[in-house]
Amino acid sequence: MIDIHAHILAGMDDGPADLEESLAMCRVAVEDGIEVLAATPHSWNGQFTNYPAQILEKVQGLNAELKTLGLDLEILPGMEIRVVPHFGDLYSQGEILALNQGKYFLVEFHPFSAPPAFHALIGHLWSLGYGVILGHPEKNLAIQRNPQYVAALLAHFRSWEVLIQVSADSLTGEAGPDAARAARTLLKQGLAHIIASDAHGALKRSPRLSLAVRAAEEMVEPEWVRKMVWDVPLAVLRGAPFPDVWAPQVQSGWRRFTRKWL
Repeated sequence: MIDIHAHILAGMDDGPADLEESLAMCRVAVEDGIEVLAATPHSWNGQFTNYPAQILEKVQGLNAELKTLGLDLEILPGMEIRVVPHFGDLYSQGEILALNQGKYFLVEFHPFSAPPAFHALIGHLWSLGYGVILGHPEKNLAIQRNPQYVAALLAHFRSWEVLIQVSADSLTGEAGPDAARAARTLLKQGLAHIIASDAHGALKRSPRLSLAVRAAEEMVEPEWVRKMVWDVPLAVLRGAPFPDVWAPQVQSGWRRFTRKWL
């Protein structure tokens, strides 16, 4: 499996405090069957500010440690970027990092709201050659109340211009009933493309995907789930071809929310 969203670099955000804990998280990931993991520290969220050069150096060091220990896990660089009004300036100044320095930015909303004109940012980034992955929208209060926001967002763009990532702990229920309800709605309606761990530690919110995979397989076709933890992440991180897109099961009338919510 491939995990595109994990806070695994020591001392950069609210993930592991030191290298020992970071390596413990890596061992958990390997035991769970994860082969590749993108390190995505928070950045520009008002609390943490991390720069591409810092992240690249930390990733290089962690990979060296893993090689020394004989742990079969590859760490790739990335960051989880808060959608802020000056996002475009951050891009032009080289202060944000795409996943594996490729063609997709992993972004997050403020926990309580959806930013106005998010679709305009997506369109701007696509014009520059970049897609957007919206991380864990099921944990956002506004989207929990109005999951049709995601349907409207996807209806606004072509396949693979914007991707939706749900978190493992939402699907298993560990993130609480509201996040679980929203994640399962997105999954069942074909409005999610990637399952990732959003890991922050070795014991709690750990880098595990297998339990979420089993939970997801009870709701949708197992082949879909495999694509969400392998094919789609591989396309994002390595530039491999995307699999055939599954059509969102958009409920009648959801498309009319596009103007309201975007």
